Amino acid sequence: MEEILSKLLVANSKTIQEGTKELKEAFKKPEAIPALCDVIVTSPNPQIRQSAAVLLRRKLGKKRQWSKLNVEMRNRIKQGMLQALVNEQERLVKNAIAQFIGIIGKHEFPDNSWPEILQFVHTLTSSDTIFDKELGMYTLSIMTEISQGSYIVHAESFAVLFTNILNTITELKSNLAYYTVTTMKNLVPVIGGHQQMINVYHSLMPRILEIINSMSAEDDKRTCDMFEIIEELIEYAVTVVVPHIRVIIEMCLQIGSNNSISKSVQIKAISVVGWLIRSKGKVVQKNKLIEPIIDVLILLMALQPDDEGNEEYFLGDPDQFTSITVATQTLDLIALHIPAEKVVPYILTKVEPAIQGNDIYAQKAAYLSLAVLAEGCAERIRHKYLEPFLKCVCSAIHNPNAVVRNAAFFALGQFAEHLQPEISKYASELLPVLFECLNQIFAQMEKEKKDPPSLDRLFYALETFCENLDEGLMPYLQTLMERLFVALDPNGFSMQLKRVALSTLGSAASAVKEGILPYFERIIKTLNLYINSDPNSEIHELQCYAIETLAVIAQFIGAETFKPLAGESLQLGLRILGETNDPDVRKSVYALFAALAIVMKEEISPALPKIVNEMIESIQSSEGIVTHYEEEEKDIVYLDSSDEEEDAEEDIDGSSSASADSTQCRYSVENSYNEEKEQACLALREICINTGASFLPYIEKSFEEIFKLINYPQDDIRKASVEALLQFCIALHKVSTPEVKQALYKALQMFVPKCAELIRIDEERSVVMVCLDAYGTLLEEVQGDVFVGEGHREAIMNCVIDVLNLKTMCQDTDLGGVSAAESNDEDVEAEQDELLLESAGDVIPKFAAAITPEDFSLYFHNVLQLMSSRTKKQNSIGQRSFAFGTLAECMKSLNGYVEKFLPTLLTLWLTGAKDPSEEVRNNSIFGLGEMILYGREKVFSKYNEILQALSSAVSKETHAGTLDNICGALAKMIIVFPAFLQKLPLRDDFQENESVIKCFFTLYQQGNPILRQHLSDVIKVAVHIYYKDQTPNEDVKNILVEFLKTVNQDFAEEFANSVSSLGPEATESIHKLFSS
Repeated sequence: MEEILSKLLVANSKTIQEGTKELKEAFKKPEAIPALCDVIVTSPNPQIRQSAAVLLRRKLGKKRQWSKLNVEMRNRIKQGMLQALVNEQERLVKNAIAQFIGIIGKHEFPDNSWPEILQFVHTLTSSDTIFDKELGMYTLSIMTEISQGSYIVHAESFAVLFTNILNTITELKSNLAYYTVTTMKNLVPVIGGHQQMINVYHSLMPRILEIINSMSAEDDKRTCDMFEIIEELIEYAVTVVVPHIRVIIEMCLQIGSNNSISKSVQIKAISVVGWLIRSKGKVVQKNKLIEPIIDVLILLMALQPDDEGNEEYFLGDPDQFTSITVATQTLDLIALHIPAEKVVPYILTKVEPAIQGNDIYAQKAAYLSLAVLAEGCAERIRHKYLEPFLKCVCSAIHNPNAVVRNAAFFALGQFAEHLQPEISKYASELLPVLFECLNQIFAQMEKEKKDPPSLDRLFYALETFCENLDEGLMPYLQTLMERLFVALDPNGFSMQLKRVALSTLGSAASAVKEGILPYFERIIKTLNLYINSDPNSEIHELQCYAIETLAVIAQFIGAETFKPLAGESLQLGLRILGETNDPDVRKSVYALFAALAIVMKEEISPALPKIVNEMIESIQSSEGIVTHYEEEEKDIVYLDSSDEEEDAEEDIDGSSSASADSTQCRYSVENSYNEEKEQACLALREICINTGASFLPYIEKSFEEIFKLINYPQDDIRKASVEALLQFCIALHKVSTPEVKQALYKALQMFVPKCAELIRIDEERSVVMVCLDAYGTLLEEVQGDVFVGEGHREAIMNCVIDVLNLKTMCQDTDLGGVSAAESNDEDVEAEQDELLLESAGDVIPKFAAAITPEDFSLYFHNVLQLMSSRTKKQNSIGQRSFAFGTLAECMKSLNGYVEKFLPTLLTLWLTGAKDPSEEVRNNSIFGLGEMILYGREKVFSKYNEILQALSSAVSKETHAGTLDNICGALAKMIIVFPAFLQKLPLRDDFQENESVIKCFFTLYQQGNPILRQHLSDVIKVAVHIYYKDQTPNEDVKNILVEFLKTVNQDFAEEFANSVSSLGPEATESIHKLFSS
């Protein structure tokens, strides 16, 4: 056996193949296992001993394999491995043996058939000899890494062990300290339901922090490993961490700002701060730690980068973090999870002096700080700081130093992305500046023949600005296109310039849509040069970018314009798909197919079998999965698992069929393959939308495969999956055959509960919001069919209630012991948290519309209570406005059942009508009008109170939209006509003209004397609405026309005089109406 293993360790593929073949044959014989055990004990070669232990661990990793050995053999292995562990001197071999022991323990513990192992560990750790203590705890640290769940039954003895060791240890930097913390870290995932262990971890946390801190300056790998106990506790047992948050963060900030400590340790320390902000932001805020954290982050962002020309500001992979990227991303988390008023003013006290100073790296940090605030604090910046922020950044764009200039371009791009629509008003000031910078870069490239350091950042700013301008880009389109065509010259030297130019071209096309038509032919000609380039040429690497740009053009240029090229483009996509395995190219082709479905509709159907099959294969694919083995095992040759197992039956103990080796390696998926999967989901959704019944044969398989992705680790794929599955449900609903109806019910029985699960347990707010939006869309499109499945109604409403009560995983509710009474004044939500609440609120009126008023009234009490709490003055304007708006939209579905809630609702509306915010007043008055309209006679008893409030409001109100809603409410009451008439015609919200016209016609038909008294003014208002075309829909217009004709017939002279007083335009319009 030793000879066979030696062949696996040589650097000769032929010898390795020979050894692998011999090993396969050897494993067919029962003596192979004891032979490997003998090698562990007898071989003089440590690498061979290690290989033998690893092979045993893998071969016997499943209980059924271990159980096939006779009892005598199992006992011999157990005894032999314990002795081998004691005798082994080589660390890597000792690791491998301990891991094998851990696997055996996993199999033996449930039956309590190996008490010797824990006795072995206990004896060692109780010894007076430090070497024995270390060996015992080392063994336990390796064993618990393999199978945590097997050890929780021994929690009481572990609790005593951890307490004794950590409280008596004198050398905090020792192996024993490290192994103990590592063992505790390994057990964190299983301590959640064990209060004794929770208490022990809580009591030992200060000691653990001492150990981490003492080791931070000397052993970076061990320190980073031990920091993971905090990350694990945040994920699995956060109650342990909360009381210690101040001490943890203070230690992390001290380590993170200490430049004498290893960069990897600094980065790990700051990343722990990010974890705490994300999961327990309110506790961090209550402990007044936000400002000290910001101080350290800005300090780190001001470090000099290794590559000043191409510095990274954001990196998705934590393994690639730098001090600068971990700082920017932690500040981004602060912006996303902490209320803007607690963040922006303080950061400005740091930014202003830095910008005015002479330190270019401090200036860079200042602009990066402004940039990363843009998403999380968008509302506050848009309303309070936008102009000064822009002036500040634009002045830095001209800074002679690339470090400052790049940060400014990045900030401008972030502003363009997140501060819409207000930032678009500055297009006339910003775009000429960007174009001038572009001219300077072109001149510099022509002179130096190399890519300048600001190229990427400039185009990022330009692209994001163009993309969000929409039609506002048209005045600048010619200038932009001239520069893009220069950049896209295939003879130019810079591949990077061509890539960013292609991306910007797509952004411009998506903004102006048909406006790009004058450049269409030249664009297509240019794109074809790249798409059909020689595979061996340099520009062929840009093929995927050119295809993506072609997809954007196809989608937005207009179907009639692109249709002549659609067939050719379809064949091109199919050909390229057949020739490539490159995930980036496949992703771009899928985007093209989605765009072509928009253009071709059902005409794309003949190609669907091939297209759908390719996309399903991408969704199923495991390509791109990278296995990361532990360093000491990466060179060991393993047998393929399919060669090791004769069958695939499940373990008799029901354990997972995943490799028992899974804790010895980790997996990641290359980004390109993730993006391919995401695009496949999005493309199938788009094809489903646009091909109608032609897609029906593919829905079942598409649904089945995409459903498997809905818990995928990558959040963008989870979101794309939900959106695709939603569309499949909508498509099934549109077909009324019994078979398809059953398919819909089956799909909903999977989709509705899965969304409920994600809403509750997903840690990404954006995923939860997509699921809530999916519920809203389902209720709008599929309506009552959503509730056919058992429990669906409760599932949806309970999820909404949970979000509004801050009870889901992605919401932070723990205030670290601060009482609700103490927190009320300051307990403001972060802007992103408010968006999540609004997504939940948006579901309520749609839910209400899908059930009967009586049924909705049973839910409304809870809804009213939750929404009322968000109308209080300490809530933000956005929250107050959202609460009143949601309640207003519920009135129609509540109908006559308004009466049950009338006193509370009336108090709410009238309080909101006095709010200092015009947005809140507007929604409150609208809600009052809706209550009057749908409550009908049930509201009559409150008319006097309402009239007094509206009369008071109308005399003070200056906001056009709110005045219109006051008029609408008065119209809905069909009363107080003079006050009502004085404020007509409407100025802004013409939806309310429906109530106005119906009021006039009803009063006229009733022969109401108040209308006759003011008939001339009524005629003028009605004619104004008609000739200005301010009716909200055709039904209202028809009522208006009938009203005008009736009044003209009954009161011809008064009608003519009233119309003529409005001028020739009104007279001509009415003349045409009556003569038609």
